[in-house]
Amino acid sequence: MFGMYGLAEAVNLLCENAGLNARYGKNETANELGYRISAQLADFVENTPVKYGWKQRALLHAQSGISSDSGTTPGARLPYGDEPDPITHLQTVAPHHAFYHAGISDILTLDETIKRNPQALVQLCLGAFKAGMREFTANVSGNDLVRVTGYMVRLSDLTKFRAEGSRTNTTWLGEEAARNTRILERQPRVVSHEQQMRFSQ
Repeated sequence: MFGMYGLAEAVNLLCENAGLNARYGKNETANELGYRISAQLADFVENTPVKYGWKQRALLHAQSGISSDSGTTPGARLPYGDEPDPITHLQTVAPHHAFYHAGISDILTLDETIKRNPQALVQLCLGAFKAGMREFTANVSGNDLVRVTGYMVRLSDLTKFRAEGSRTNTTWLGEEAARNTRILERQPRVVSHEQQMRFSQ
C-alpha cells in the first residue's frame, strides 16, 4: 500500500501560500484542489512499478489515522469540529473514494434524533453510495460506543482507563486519540428533510 494522510492540511497550506482564502471542506476551489491531488497521487501510484505489490503495483490507501496523530486529519477526511451538514460533508469527500483502491473511509457524527427517523439514515447512506462513497461510519451523538479510526471504543471507558488503566482492549488507543487528536470534537449534525440526498432506483 501507498498511504496518504493530511490532505486537509496540505490543501489549506497550498491555498494559504497561493494567497487564496479557501479551506478544504468549506470552499469549492479548495475541494477541487483536493480532488486534483488525489487524482495525481492515484496516477503516480498506478504508474510506478514496485517489486512486491499486486501486479507489481502498490495500491493507494487513505490512512485512517492513529492515536498518536496530532494536528493532522486522517486521509481525505474533513477536519474534526468544523464539519458541514452531513450531506455537504458526504458530497465533498465522495469524489475521493474512486482513487483509493486499498481503502478509504469517513466518520460522521449524527444528532441522536436520527434514532427516531432511521429512514433518513437509509436515504443518507443510499445517496452517499450513489455519489461515490465506498464506506463510512455514522456515529450517533450520545451513544457510548463509537468508532474512533479503525476500532470501536466506549466513551465511558476513557475516564475509567485514565484512573485504572487497561491491558486487554482498545480503550488505551481511544484515550490516546482523545488526548492527541480532535476526535471528540466531531460535530453532531442533523439530517433534515430539506437537505436530504434522495436515492431513487
